[in-house]
Amino acid sequence: MSSKKIIDEFIVPKCTGKAFKVNKGQKFRVVEHEGKQVAGLIFLNAHNYKEQFMAEFSGGLNYFHPSHMGSHYRLSKLYSKVPYENVMLTVTDNKIGDHFLGPHCTKTMMEIWKAPGHRSCSDNFTDALREFGLALEDVYSPSVFNAFANATIDPKGDGTIQIDPPRSKKGDYIEFLAEMDVLVAVSICPDDQSAMNDHSCKAIKIQISQS
Repeated sequence: MSSKKIIDEFIVPKCTGKAFKVNKGQKFRVVEHEGKQVAGLIFLNAHNYKEQFMAEFSGGLNYFHPSHMGSHYRLSKLYSKVPYENVMLTVTDNKIGDHFLGPHCTKTMMEIWKAPGHRSCSDNFTDALREFGLALEDVYSPSVFNAFANATIDPKGDGTIQIDPPRSKKGDYIEFLAEMDVLVAVSICPDDQSAMNDHSCKAIKIQISQS
């Protein structure tokens, strides 16, 4: 992505959230500004906030669709929830390949990890969405694209979720093409209790370009 194509670039500080719009046809990158940091992403139709990204649904469709060449652990197409079922974004570059489709960290999770009152992604998303007149209860909040998360579900055992430190390094990125005008809410995951962010929270860079 050359500097001439970048139309906006900003750093989202550690343990914070931010929302921004990406127009149809534009691309945006979630960039490891320091490395080993997860960014939770929620997507909404910028003109109809009821149409929202559905992570688990997208994972299933990517696996079964004959032309998508994707899976639950490596999405190529991001779909909105029922009853819309539209492609919202296409992943155009994802060299690391790590992401986890599912929940973000919450107050209850922090309590389970013996860190009551600790900031969570729920707090970040609440702050991010407020600018656009939305509350967390307005979105299907558990359904998140957790970029760079090195988490897996044991398929042969009891379904245990294994969380390992991210494999991503400074400068690594995931790139998306907006297939519609989207509102993006990002949480720079504040979890320093588990290995999700290698026990140390860092900032994330966002780049938006005109493709």
